[in-house]
Amino acid sequence: MRTLVVLGLVLAAATPAFAQSDKAARCESSAKMVMEAVQARKDGVPQKRTERELRRALDRDAGVMLAQWIYALPEDQLNLDVGRSWEQQCLSQ
Repeated sequence: MRTLVVLGLVLAAATPAFAQSDKAARCESSAKMVMEAVQARKDGVPQKRTERELRRALDRDAGVMLAQWIYALPEDQLNLDVGRSWEQQCLSQ
């Protein structure tokens, strides 16, 4: 019985850690996607093409909104800070 209680406590304590690591992985992945779109813009890829790729990865509305946001950024802001900020915002939610 004591073993079951200890096992239950260990699993309960581990669940938030797994959730956090899963969230961190999702946020890192989405930040990478943002940076790929930033790089596409820097490489001269048309916005519509980037929208199409993001819609495939996300959904219709999210892909369009993300592409519009990236293509509206001033050129001097197209750097690694975009991905870092995106990841931090994601982790804070």
